[in-house]
Amino acid sequence: MKTTMLKILTASLICFSGVTFTHAADTSKAEMQKQIRVCAKKQQGEWVSYNHNGVTFNGTCQPNENGKLQFKAPAP
Repeated sequence: MKTTMLKILTASLICFSGVTFTHAADTSKAEMQKQIRVCAKKQQGEWVSYNHNGVTFNGTCQPNENGKLQFKAPAP
C-alpha cells in the first residue's frame, strides 16, 4: 500500500512539474510580445516604460536577436 501511494504521488508530481514549465514558457512569450509592442513606434535607445502583472518596468528599446526593437532593462 505504501509503495503504491508513493508511486502515485511521484507520478503526480512529475506531471504537475511539466505543466508548470509549460505555463512558464507561455508567460515568457507573452511578456516578450508586450516588450516588442511597447517599442513598436520608438527608435533605438529611446526610454520606455510598461506594466506587466502590476509591475512597472523602465528601460530602453534595443534590437533583439531577430532585429526587432524590444524593451531592455538597464544594467544595475
